[in-house]
Formats: sequence, structure tokens, C-alpha cells
Amino acid sequence: MKIYDYRQEIIDLLENTSGDNESLLQTLRSLTTIVNVLNHYTDDDEGSTEPAPAKKPRFHQHQVHHRHDQELPSTAKKQLRSLLTGPSVVAQPTKPVVTHAEPETVTVTEAPREISPEERLAADNLYVVHRKLSGAEINHRYYSEAILHHLPFPVEDGDVVELDRDQQVRGLPSIRRVTGDHLDDYEPENIAVIEYAELKAVPGSDVLQISSTLKKNSLLDEAPENTVVVDPFKYPGRSLKAGMVIDYAYYDRGNGLKDAADGSIRWIHEKNDYDTTKQPAKPKKVKKVTHQRHDYEKKLDYDLKQRTVLVITGIRDKVQGLKPVVTKHHGVFHGLDASAEEKVSSSTLKREIRNADFVVVCIDAIHHRISQLANHHAKRYEKPLAIANVTSNMAVERAIGRALNGDPAYAVASEKMN
Repeated sequence: MKIYDYRQEIIDLLENTSGDNESLLQTLRSLTTIVNVLNHYTDDDEGSTEPAPAKKPRFHQHQVHHRHDQELPSTAKKQLRSLLTGPSVVAQPTKPVVTHAEPETVTVTEAPREISPEERLAADNLYVVHRKLSGAEINHRYYSEAILHHLPFPVEDGDVVELDRDQQVRGLPSIRRVTGDHLDDYEPENIAVIEYAELKAVPGSDVLQISSTLKKNSLLDEAPENTVVVDPFKYPGRSLKAGMVIDYAYYDRGNGLKDAADGSIRWIHEKNDYDTTKQPAKPKKVKKVTHQRHDYEKKLDYDLKQRTVLVITGIRDKVQGLKPVVTKHHGVFHGLDASAEEKVSSSTLKREIRNADFVVVCIDAIHHRISQLANHHAKRYEKPLAIANVTSNMAVERAIGRALNGDPAYAVASEKMN
């Protein structure tokens, strides 16, 4: 005869076992009892009435030997069913489970943990930037200001960036790009940065102070009495001294200089970044053009339909001269003078590009940083961008045509520019 088939009950027992310690312990107890019951009835069924010496159990936790010539008694079947299918491992909503000779236990199944938005982003190797006064925290790791400063694009608080784990920068995954996405419930810190501020000595004191900037665009430049004290002992190893030019960051909570007093140095500029000792180049005399090249013998045929075209150029005298190129194609012209690189900030470019429909960058007379920022913000706001190698009517007209048609940003090598 065949031994009682208890496999399904064991399967039910295991399926009703949760991952918490109490449930696992209860299942272990039940399985141990099952093994003891099987060993007991197996030994009794051999027909021995004399006390027998201790023998190795036939049923143990690692292997169970089946006997095909003997069936378990009905009392053993009932006991096994009670152990395997009873409510000992199933949590009851109103009545806790009590086992013999054991303290009262109640098994509670935990609800599945909700996945956070940042965890969903991490599945695609995307991470939120938590900007600090100096550096940033990305994927629970600190990226120094030196790493962020040398990126070809700005990284701000709340930005979502893609990391490249195959490329390492100072032992950290490199930042490949900024996606332009932001979490809906993320509130960025309002960090204000005083750029290009010169450290000055305070007479009769070991501390330094900043009271003005080279750009003349901060709260320090609003009044002569506006100053921020910088304690050199707060920055060991930096060797701060008067004459250095720094970027100073602070959390702007609307309290003006009081907030700035709790700030920190973000960056120390190299001398060639801000050197103003060079004599400005003498302005060249420009011949007056009597016949401006506004009309074209071979004008390209396209209609802008009153959409806005932003033209960025470093030649101030030609900004307004490019306006007829756009208006003749029924567009709205908006020019940005980038001849003074220090006056064109990332936020200015961001605002101008966000309000435009097409972006044209004349790269013959602008700083490389501006062209990089323009390209970055155009991708961020999904604005078609084209590059004009020279600041001329024909080059701009053809660049607008490429942006309108979705062609490559740069002109092909065979394209002749007039």
C-alpha cells in the first residue's frame, strides 16, 4: 500500500507562510512536528513490541524515505491535516492564533511598500540633483563644485541628470546630460549666488569681506554699506587673501544680507577668468554701409507664420541689421547681443530661448561658453537650433531654414555662404 500523500498540505503550508520571522518560525515548528509524527508511526508499523535501541529517524528535514508497502493510520492522517491545513500560519482578523505550549502569536502581513518617484527614475539611471551651497548630492553621493564647474552645462537644484557609470570622474559616475525633467512634488532650494566678488581686507582684523562684484549685479552693488564678512579660518587649505575673486552662495529666504551672512564660498576664480588689467582693444572704425544687404536675388522660400526667431550674435552693430531677414519671411525677430560675455548669464539665455520658437547662434564672434549654454537650453526646452558660421544675412537666413525643416544645426560643407 502507498503511504499517505501529504505533499499538497505541505505546499499549502508553504504558500501561506509570509516572510516575517514569526510566520517562518511557526512553519518550522509545524514541519518539525510532521517529521516526528511520520517517524513515530513508521516505527510503530514495523510491529516491534519490544523496546528497541535508538535508531536513526527515517524522516528528517533533509530527506524523507517513502514506503510503498505501508499506509499511515487514520489518526496520523488527521494529525497531519491539522498541522498542515490548520490556521496556525494564517493571520485571522479578529482572533489571534494560539499554539500549544507556545506564547500567543499574531502574524501580520505587511502591505507592499510604495515605490517613490526617485526610485522610478533610478531604474532608468536618472537621478535628482540636490544642489548645495558648494557641490551637490546625486544618488546619495557628493559631487564637488570642481566637478560641476567643469561640466559643459549648468546643473541646478531639482534637475534630473543621467549618470554614465562607464565613465568615472574622481571615482564617481560622470554626469552625461541634464534631461530637463523635474519631479512635480520637488521644491528646489532658493540658492542665490554672488558672482565675481572681490575679497577685500578689513583694517585691523584678520577677516576679509566682499562689498562689490565685477558684474555689478548683486545686492552688494546696491549700496556701499552692503558687505558680507568672510572668515578665512572657516576655509582651511584655501589660503584666502585680499584680491581673490570668488563666487559666494547662500540660501535666499528673503532676509537679504542676514541670509547672505550664513553663506559659503562656492568657487575661487583663476586670474585669467577675471583679469581686468588688460587694456581694452581700440574700437575699429567701421565703414558706413550705404546699401545694406536686405534684399536677396535668391531668397529661400519659407514662411515663419509669425513665429519668433531668436538670433544670438557677438557683433553688436549687426543685431538690428538681421531683423529684415526674419520679417521678410513673416517672422518675429528677437536679437540678443552677446558681445559682452560677462553680461550674458545662463538665466538670461534660458529666459530668451524659452520664449522663442527658433534659435540661431552666430558663432563667429561669441564666447564658447555662450554657444554651449544656448545649445543646452535649446535641447532642454525642445527649441529647434541652427548654427550660422558667420554673422551675415544669408548665413542667418539659411540657418533659419534648417531649423524650420529640422535639418542638422550646422551647414553642410558644400553650402556656400555669401
